Amino acid sequence: AGAPGVGKSTLCDPLWHHRAVTWDGKSPPATWAPFIDEITRLFGLIADHPTITAAVRMNNRSLRKMATVSRLTGMGTYIHVGLIQRGTGFGWRLADMGKDVSEIRRYFELMPVSVGAAFLTASEATILERNRLRESVAETAHENRTQLVPQMQEALAIARHTLEDRGVPVVEISTEQSEWAARRALVAFGDGRAEAADKGPLMDAMPEWWSC
Repeated sequence: AGAPGVGKSTLCDPLWHHRAVTWDGKSPPATWAPFIDEITRLFGLIADHPTITAAVRMNNRSLRKMATVSRLTGMGTYIHVGLIQRGTGFGWRLADMGKDVSEIRRYFELMPVSVGAAFLTASEATILERNRLRESVAETAHENRTQLVPQMQEALAIARHTLEDRGVPVVEISTEQSEWAARRALVAFGDGRAEAADKGPLMDAMPEWWSC
């Protein structure tokens, strides 16, 4: 997890491309039900935000992907952007609406976690410059999210502190070191610590937004 432009895709795509895992068509594990309910509550809080449609789409995509990841076997540890980033998405939208960002704390108390959580960091000046440079490349010109960088800081702090309070393994990796060194640190964190796939019952009912 990290602010837009910190280097998440740069580090992760060579390990697992962002479309390497596709939804297997199944519902999330039944144990995720309280977490899904909390997402539904948060959608209610940001319902009036102009990006609500995008928020639903991105949460659907990530939930389906990570539910599928929870059932993968024999493929090593999945290292990429997951549910933490979606939680911070609720956070910056609440900040943008002048609402209490701490409303996302329960999300991180309930969020399913496997190996742990990696937070990527860089100076604000570096992150802002990376966002500006995206405009010079046609494929990424639409991805300058400079305005989100300061809005996400409180949400990222809440995510990290809440996960640490749960006893979840957390690592901070600077992306101002070489790309190779940062990726090596990320792989070392996840290496050999994958838990068994969840083969329990699935949720038998999903909220209305799941089908959007």
